[in-house]
Amino acid sequence: MRSYFLVCLLLCSVWGVQAQKLHAVYEYIPSGVATFREHVYAENGVKTVVRDSLPVARDTNTDALDQDPGSIFALSLDVGKNFRRVIIQKNDDKEILETRSLEGVNYLVKDQFPDLIWNTNYSSTDTLGKYVCHKATANYRGTTLIAYYTNSIPVPIGPYKFGGLPGLIVMLYNESANPNYWILKEIGYPYAGDIPVKESYVYALPKLTLQEYISKYETISEEKKRILESKFPASEVVIEERTKARGTVEQVYEWEQKNVNE
Repeated sequence: MRSYFLVCLLLCSVWGVQAQKLHAVYEYIPSGVATFREHVYAENGVKTVVRDSLPVARDTNTDALDQDPGSIFALSLDVGKNFRRVIIQKNDDKEILETRSLEGVNYLVKDQFPDLIWNTNYSSTDTLGKYVCHKATANYRGTTLIAYYTNSIPVPIGPYKFGGLPGLIVMLYNESANPNYWILKEIGYPYAGDIPVKESYVYALPKLTLQEYISKYETISEEKKRILESKFPASEVVIEERTKARGTVEQVYEWEQKNVNE
C-alpha cells in the first residue's frame, strides 16, 4: 500500500511539472557585434520560440563589464512592423515548424529534426548565475553542441530547437570558428501569461520543407554574389571555388551528408 502511494505521489509530481507553463528568455549571440532576444514558452507538451526580428548592436561607448549583461541589449518586438522568427515544437512529434522570411515573403518551414543523443557523462558541475549546472554534449548537423543544464528547473527544454535534457538549458553553444551562443537571462516558472503567437497566421503561411527553403535561399545568395562580382573588373577580383561555410549553428544538413556518402 505504501509503495502504491509513493508511485502515485511521484506521478502526480511529474504531471504537475508538465502542466506548469514556463517562459524563459535567452540572449542569442550569433556574432560579436549583435544579439537577439529569444523567448521560449512551454505549455502542455508544446514548445514555442519567438525570436526578435532585428539584431541590437552592442553599445561600444560603455564598459560592458560594469553593467548587468541583461541591460546591455534592448528588446525589440513590434508585431506591426517586424517579422519575428517563430518555432513550434511538440514533444511527441519530430517535425518542427518554423517561420522564415525570403525576399520579403514569409514561409512556414517544416524541419524533420534529427534525434539529439546527448552525452551527460560528465561528473563536474559549473555555477552559471544562480544555477548549478551539468554539462552535456551532442553531435548536431556537422557541429558539436555544448550545453549546461540545471536540475533545479526540471523542464527538458532549451533555446532554438534544442532540449531533451533532464533540466532547463542555461547556456548552449556550438564548437565552431564562429560559434553561436544562447544564454539564459530570465525565467518565469510557473508562468501565467499568454504566448504572443497568432497560430492562425503562422499555419496559413505558404509551406516549404527545410531542404526546399535552404535551396531557394542559397540560390538567391549565390546569384547576388555573382551580380556583385560582375561589377568589378576581372583584373581586380580573384574568383576562387567557394566552400560552403554557414554562419549558423547548422553546418551540414542530412540530405547533404547523404549526398557525400553516396
